[in-house]
Amino acid sequence: MTLREDGSVPLVGTERILGAIVHTLSHPDLHGALVIGETGMGKSAIARRLVPIIDGQHKRCFVIRATSNLADVPYGSLGAYLSDAAPQALRSSLSALRALVAYLREASQGRDAVVIIDDAQYLDDDSSHILTQLVVSRTIKVVLFSNGIPPRSGELFSLYTDGFISRVDLTGLSDADAGKFCESVLGGPVTRGAEAYFARQSAGNPLMLRALLDHASATGELVLRDGVWCLTGRFHPPGPPLTDLAKTLLQGLSEQERTAYEAVSLSGGLTAARLARLVEDAVAQQLLRRGLLRSPGSPTGLLRVAHPMMTRVMRALVPAGRSAELRRQVFDDDVTLPALQDGRIEYLNWALDANVPVPATILLEAARTAAHVSRPESALRFAGAAKAGGGDAASAVEEARVRVTLGEYAVAVAMLDQVLAGPARPGTLADAATLKALACVRRGDDPDTLHRIAEACAARLEAAGAGSAGAPPPEGSIDEAGSAPEDLTLLHLLGWVLEGQFDTARTHLEALDTSLSSQQAGPPAHVPVLVLTLRGMIDGALGLSDAAHAELRAALENVDRSQGRLEHLRAPIVAQYVSALMGSGDFSTATEAIDEYRRQPLVDLSYVSGALPVLQAVLEVRRGKYRAALRILVPALVSLRQADSEMLLPYALGVAAWCAHSLGEKDAADAFEQEFNQVPGTGSRPMLLVARAYLAAANSGSSEDGHDLDALRDLAEAAGSAPFPACEKDTLELLLALGDTARAWRLAELADSFEGSEAQVLSQYAHALTAADPDALLLAADKAESIQKVPLAADASARAMRLYADKGDVRARRLALRAMRRRQSLLEGVLPHEEGDTRTSHELTSREREIAKLAAEGATNRAIARILVLSTRTVEGHLYRIYGKLGITTREELTAEFTNDQDQR
Repeated sequence: MTLREDGSVPLVGTERILGAIVHTLSHPDLHGALVIGETGMGKSAIARRLVPIIDGQHKRCFVIRATSNLADVPYGSLGAYLSDAAPQALRSSLSALRALVAYLREASQGRDAVVIIDDAQYLDDDSSHILTQLVVSRTIKVVLFSNGIPPRSGELFSLYTDGFISRVDLTGLSDADAGKFCESVLGGPVTRGAEAYFARQSAGNPLMLRALLDHASATGELVLRDGVWCLTGRFHPPGPPLTDLAKTLLQGLSEQERTAYEAVSLSGGLTAARLARLVEDAVAQQLLRRGLLRSPGSPTGLLRVAHPMMTRVMRALVPAGRSAELRRQVFDDDVTLPALQDGRIEYLNWALDANVPVPATILLEAARTAAHVSRPESALRFAGAAKAGGGDAASAVEEARVRVTLGEYAVAVAMLDQVLAGPARPGTLADAATLKALACVRRGDDPDTLHRIAEACAARLEAAGAGSAGAPPPEGSIDEAGSAPEDLTLLHLLGWVLEGQFDTARTHLEALDTSLSSQQAGPPAHVPVLVLTLRGMIDGALGLSDAAHAELRAALENVDRSQGRLEHLRAPIVAQYVSALMGSGDFSTATEAIDEYRRQPLVDLSYVSGALPVLQAVLEVRRGKYRAALRILVPALVSLRQADSEMLLPYALGVAAWCAHSLGEKDAADAFEQEFNQVPGTGSRPMLLVARAYLAAANSGSSEDGHDLDALRDLAEAAGSAPFPACEKDTLELLLALGDTARAWRLAELADSFEGSEAQVLSQYAHALTAADPDALLLAADKAESIQKVPLAADASARAMRLYADKGDVRARRLALRAMRRRQSLLEGVLPHEEGDTRTSHELTSREREIAKLAAEGATNRAIARILVLSTRTVEGHLYRIYGKLGITTREELTAEFTNDQDQR
């Protein structure tokens, strides 16, 4: 896989645009379309693609390419079509009109004429005038492609305001279309984080997206790993592909327009009032019309650059002296921070560029946030600037945090050991200990490491005495000495959760809650949020999904209210929140939560690439969409191998092996298992046990005697003994899916103690299995399908069908068979249930099939008798036996049976 070297920009996501234009051209009351799109949106390429489509509809296309060089030349744009006209014919618009009509009629040969005009904003007045007359007189239809800049001649464009033609706006590529674009250029798949990054930075503009890809691949920001293109997390100053494009885009701007654009770019966003310190409002309006700025949508909102990548580019292009002067004019020496989503990181970068003093407290907070929203270069810069102000230890922690987010765990641990061995305030030491503990468990250390690190830090603080463990913090430091004990308790709590010691964790959590409620000043903002998060993790692992959902939702609401201070906690809380929603059976809301995070103004690209796609893949598995799940998992695994914040790699490998097994891809399943055996056992112990359960299920068909479920049974027993309730539930579900119903009673017992709609379905299903009640199984199947657990719905239908068959209830068996077939058709890659009764019309004798086919086609008994030379009574007897074999009672059911038969072939 290599980068496409021809520099071309592939057409992606244009079907809607082409469809809208073609529809307009076929509309009896419209005479064409005005297509508006900024530079780089592929207007010329769409125009070229439109020509064969129109020609294929028995119309004749004529293409005009207007240029700025010919904008002042009379009929300059029509030169190719008026070249044979006599010079005197061009002395009046009427004679020019007649010459053009004559040409179009001869060239069209009786077909309708459609004129496509590229860069229509440059059309000269004379050409615009006669083309307008041809449209109004219904001689031609027209498609105008324009970049939105006010046209040299407005006459042709007035056709839109007068209702003669429709308007079609070219919008930026969606994340999904940006991903397809990247795959086309790069020759291979990209991670979802890379997809989101390029879509956002380019605002979906194909030309800018291509330039970004060239820059990223040339600098190593984007690399190929295991067949998937992924971001390294290290970003470089813009090079020629981006700076050259920027210079082209900004050509023709007046001095005031250039000044306004530079200020908005460098600041990350400005209110109209701030920008008014530099230029008049009309200047901003012109930039909005040109598509270089985007509107805030409210009088108090911020004007921003339309393409976020231009913020980086302008920092490289604007000389330092000019940048500093612009900032002084806009902000003076003010360091009043905007909201995080309103460009706080860009604002601080500009302040540092201009040598404006920024307090260490602001820089350290910003460094922490930047590290967790995939801005490592800014995080390191802020930490370094804070260090120059005297915050050595706290700055070193933030530098180490960047290493952790990039997956450089060994480097981070070495840096944090230096902090823990030197002078530092209690809050800084606790922060360093927590970060070191996270780095250790993410690289594969045992969860017990968290307790050892927390105890060592506590001993250090106790030996140093109350209130200080070294030099005083720098002025404005965010060091919070009072949070150190709570932070170390939270570290212990996380250790117990990872170990699966949920009772111990709950006991200490209650004690911490009591301690916090007794504090008069109240704990630091992050402490109650992490308490809610840990409580949600514990409740989710115990099957209390409703409680977990409420606690994690509350934690996210606290992050929303923190004005950016707790933004670094959003991504891990979202991951736990989605897990809780999955546990409760609310798959739709879980999907919405993932999409909602992806739409956040600032995101952690490692989560968008790894953790969240894994959770999305698990949702697809529960829906029975194994192929879709595997397509999501393969690039997610590449990202997790690089940085695994939620320690999901072993779990994801287990799920991937199960998906591959379900699709019959044994080699792929074996490869996932082999990797599982080689990677460190990161993650919680319950999650690792579930991962092993998926692997055991994937291996269950490898023995000569069929399903070998002993390993899976042992894992279910281990989960029950631990106890890991949610883990045990998942393992028992896999056993049932593979045909082992011996412990259905245990699944019923667990489900009865769990919360959520999924628990209700599992309870109904497991109780029905235990009671061998086919009616209850079908009810459970209906409920399972309603919450999208299609594999369980198909399985319950199959078991109900067999029970009806055992009872001799042919009609009920037949209905259950149909339900099973329909549900199995919704699954991806899974063969019909091997124990299912799939008897169909193929069981009929040849004579019965002849009669049944004619009856299904609507023939009467008498007609069938005449066609087959039989008596009517003989036909009636055959039909009676046919109905009995198929478990049906009416001809409508017989017709449906034969329709199903054809669909199955």
